[in-house]
Amino acid sequence: MSDVRSALDRVAGSAGHPLRVRLLVSRGGNVRTETTPLEQLASVARVGLAARPIDPTNPFLFHKTTNRVHLLRERLASLDETILWNPDGEVTEALTANLVIELDGRNVTPPAVCGLLRGTLRAELLERGEVVEARVSVDRLREAPRFWLVNSVRGWRPAVLAQPSGASLV
Repeated sequence: MSDVRSALDRVAGSAGHPLRVRLLVSRGGNVRTETTPLEQLASVARVGLAARPIDPTNPFLFHKTTNRVHLLRERLASLDETILWNPDGEVTEALTANLVIELDGRNVTPPAVCGLLRGTLRAELLERGEVVEARVSVDRLREAPRFWLVNSVRGWRPAVLAQPSGASLV
């Protein structure tokens, strides 16, 4: 644990601007960090639905690793973010954030069993009772008055459903 603290301490204060920090731990226990500047994003994310459902048997959906091929191949290049969905037609998460959807006056987030990473901000919101878990179909997402992308780096980011020109929705 002291190696982790030391690596993070070296990064803290090393830049005069916000950074995204990735902490990497090898199988052998070697610790290192990667940093990239935290880019400014549009205040509202334009998002679209992935072209195909996720594979809910893929164990990498449930763990934060550098193996992201299964996610990156779904990226919609002309939009800010891509929303993933499962074979049952339920939304799961975005490529880099969890979802919070306003439905029937409640803020809901899909349960992990739908096929998603249990993000740290999502866990905090659930623990504080700010959101509740509920399955959300793609159709319900389309009808929702509001929804957000949430993650521990960016916080709550409003989103709107848009598709690249020529794309069809699920």
